[in-house]
Amino acid sequence: MVKCSRCGVEVADSFDMCPNCGNSLLKSQEGSTNETDDLKCSNCGASLKNDVDFCSECGTKVEQNNSNLCKSCGSEVPDGVLFCPTCGTKIEHAKPVVDSNHVHICRNCGFQIEEEVTFCPECGINIITGEKLEIQNSTPNQSFKDKVDLNKVIKPTIVALIVAVVLSIIGVLIGLSWISFIIAILISVGFFAGLVNNEANAVIFGFCVGLILGILENPIIEFVWGSFAAGVYEWVFGGQILLLILLGIIIAYISNIYLKKNIQDIAGNFASWI
Repeated sequence: MVKCSRCGVEVADSFDMCPNCGNSLLKSQEGSTNETDDLKCSNCGASLKNDVDFCSECGTKVEQNNSNLCKSCGSEVPDGVLFCPTCGTKIEHAKPVVDSNHVHICRNCGFQIEEEVTFCPECGINIITGEKLEIQNSTPNQSFKDKVDLNKVIKPTIVALIVAVVLSIIGVLIGLSWISFIIAILISVGFFAGLVNNEANAVIFGFCVGLILGILENPIIEFVWGSFAAGVYEWVFGGQILLLILLGIIIAYISNIYLKKNIQDIAGNFASWI
């Protein structure tokens, strides 16, 4: 059947002229051939053009699938593309529904993130530290001085130092003596250095933790075993301040360069658990 392009009456394919209005059906037949890919009305089944909003036969609203069309220029955008190839507008894809038991919620934009992801794919923020990923505009050979930001060192230094002191006290109580301070540096600096934003700040962080723990070495011994034991400890073992500083710097650098992703994943899983 062919629909007359003038009056809309459906006529058998064998007719060349519309019996209702006399219009030539050849153009209508050509048009119907070219419109095989047009939409079909979900109510009456009539053929519809791709740009119509309502069916011309029954008036039913046509549900268009515009999920792959750019809202700015209307160009078709391939699946998985983030920006329109015609005008460059960011494509807003539908957010997937994910099992709530296996997701983080980005504190910045509310986007659902799978639990093994560290950076939000929507806004780029680090979901563990809350810091936005910064793209450095400087050259790859950026100097140590340019990377230093003491504001990003203070908080991890305080937290790591508290952990180191607690571990040192526990080690001294169970009789590990000077080894307690070595273990405390390895654990506290080794873990928290992975949460520092770059290796330059990590080195300063490791130096600070090692220095302060070295200063607190004898007071910790005195706190646990008394002043006489502290004097004997000082006479036998001496101060380890230089060793702790050097160890803190080395461990912090290695952790930040090689173990950063693993440590952030562990911290993220722990944060989601609590």
